[in-house]
Amino acid sequence: MKPLVKKIEASVISISVQSGLGIIETISERDDKKSIVFQVTPETPLMTKDGQRLGVSAIPVKGKITVYVDSLTPLPMIQPPHVVPLLLIFEQYGKKGEVAVGIFDDRLFSEQLKLKVHVGSKTQIVDLTGKQVSSERLAGKLLFVFYEKATHGKPVQANPTKIIVTQLRDN
Repeated sequence: MKPLVKKIEASVISISVQSGLGIIETISERDDKKSIVFQVTPETPLMTKDGQRLGVSAIPVKGKITVYVDSLTPLPMIQPPHVVPLLLIFEQYGKKGEVAVGIFDDRLFSEQLKLKVHVGSKTQIVDLTGKQVSSERLAGKLLFVFYEKATHGKPVQANPTKIIVTQLRDN
């Protein structure tokens, strides 16, 4: 089964704003040092590992980012490819936490991630606009899950501090 979301780790080469789009040129950490350009719209969630929103200008050149993209989105035939991410995480020094991106079932388990999440009273659950979402509305949705620690058991389990509920394709 092909993953729904591809994770890309990269280093920032340059940042600019063109016609309202944030243009972040990067070098991939894993893919043979390939250059990729990420186009960040005002709707693109750009965050730290602890779930705090940032602006494009907060990311420094040479900063490390983790970018999540829809794995079925075709890459344009230009070099370097230009991609609009689903989520962009700035690996800010001193910020702790982990991020998991995937679709979870009604038991809040993701088969692809092999991760089970436990929603607690302190878990903030919102949509991309920041509007509160009920914990009963998480199954089958693409979730951005922010957590500090996970167990090492099988399956891995986490108590998220924040969950952002979104859609992927037509799910």
